[in-house]
Amino acid sequence: MNKTKLLLIISLFISASAFSQLSMERTDEGILLIEGKKKIAFYKKDAIMMNLDKGRNNYFHPVYLPDGTLITEDAPADHIHHRGIFWAWHQVLIDGKLIGDQWELKDFIHDVKSVEFHRVEEGMASLKTIVNWNSPAYENGKKPFVQERVSVYIHEQQKNYRILQFEIELKALVENVALGGSDDVKGYGGFSVRVKLPADVVFSSDDGVLIPHNEAVKAGDYVNVSGSMAQHSQPGGVLIYSANEFETANDWILRSENSMQNAVWPGRQPVALSESEPTVLRYAVVLYSGKVKEKRLLKNLRKLSWN
Repeated sequence: MNKTKLLLIISLFISASAFSQLSMERTDEGILLIEGKKKIAFYKKDAIMMNLDKGRNNYFHPVYLPDGTLITEDAPADHIHHRGIFWAWHQVLIDGKLIGDQWELKDFIHDVKSVEFHRVEEGMASLKTIVNWNSPAYENGKKPFVQERVSVYIHEQQKNYRILQFEIELKALVENVALGGSDDVKGYGGFSVRVKLPADVVFSSDDGVLIPHNEAVKAGDYVNVSGSMAQHSQPGGVLIYSANEFETANDWILRSENSMQNAVWPGRQPVALSESEPTVLRYAVVLYSGKVKEKRLLKNLRKLSWN
């Protein structure tokens, strides 16, 4: 092999590696996660242009399918407080007193203290955030009462899908902090995904097709939301996986139009947050264009390592 041909092969290899590398771009509002030239998701650190109040940050939007389709929605007219991929609770209490509604962003402030991006290993990167929770209804908003630490692991695209892993740690900074979902029979709250839903949307899990109800549906450790969701009304979807063992780990609030999809925790009844040991919530979101084999994909998801 001559020297010119060898140099060309090396150059092409380096170019291919650089193109597929996970990286990020900082902007005034947050961090864009990319793989080569492909947009993956945007972390809203400071949602300047649409901050309906001081709390509208600390979520992911836009989020894209592997074919480039923008799949999430932010501040839709039907539920203006919905925001891409987010986690939030209606009942935020101290000493049994409601001090804010994180879900609807009432009397609630996300104070983002740090955002760090790292390449952790070949084929994976992480985005780590530290966010303090404040409320004007508690110490005039000057004293945080919960610290949230989140690690998002971004996996390189595999064939027609990509995995995003979310590990959320919540630790009380003061005594007697508790979180609860909506104070009704639905009890929704926790990790949620607001995606664009086509008319032919289908929900499925281990036992087959799921039918959304007003209250939570028992669906195992994942829900696959699929339909004509990719470009040009081609098949695509979002699979949400819960790697948790708490009581509501298999409870899902599902909606076929004008709403989010929610992995329920803790439900209607508030639970206390510890000052010494963080409460840890673990989820994965699979973004895919085309079709996927659920059983094969779930086998890989259930093998994911967690801190």
